[in-house]
Amino acid sequence: MKAKQVIKIGIDLCMTVLLFVLMAFHYAGLQWHEVTGAAMLVLFILHHILNGSWYRMFRKGKYSAGRILLTAVDAVLLIDMALLMFSGISMSRYVFRFLDIPVSKAWARGIHMTASYTGFLLMGFHIGLHYGMIFGMVKKICPAVKKNAACTWALRVLAALIAGYGVYALFTRKFVDYISQKVMFAFFDYEEPALSFVLDYAAIMGLMIFIAYYLQRFLQWKVRGI
Repeated sequence: MKAKQVIKIGIDLCMTVLLFVLMAFHYAGLQWHEVTGAAMLVLFILHHILNGSWYRMFRKGKYSAGRILLTAVDAVLLIDMALLMFSGISMSRYVFRFLDIPVSKAWARGIHMTASYTGFLLMGFHIGLHYGMIFGMVKKICPAVKKNAACTWALRVLAALIAGYGVYALFTRKFVDYISQKVMFAFFDYEEPALSFVLDYAAIMGLMIFIAYYLQRFLQWKVRGI
């Protein structure tokens, strides 16, 4: 594997871990939340620099249904992250306090909450659309996975179970209420074990990966069936 590819994978993994830390605001506290957010901003910029070919290829080639879906999700995710970072920076009390951006704190708080929970779902969907490529790398590293049909089916069943629990967690964690701003402030259980929080959010991300992957497979099947 080339060094650039290793760096890209490392950055993507770090961003995924930091995303969970950012969602766990009540464990980290405001100051560390801002520090983690600043680190995410740096990694996000590096991610786009290293994946600059996405911009260069934007007007080239044909747009299949799968490519349209991938491009649309990436574009919406980019807008969401921009709003998330701008709103976060405008509310900063530590890292970016010196900027003192003159915007309504109530507006910024609402945008930040909506963008946070929407971004988490979009990030999972984004990973799911690239899951085929990720799994291809896994099979190159561990060829036994490709040859073992029982292992493949066991992973599929596990993925379905995780997605099923993810539906439950999505509603119990009030994602829909926060995204729609039906509830204006996020409520946290400060006595909840961190493991319970991480498992629920991991299941929600697993749900989005599951939906994106099989939606992409369905679109590919439709194209082959034409």
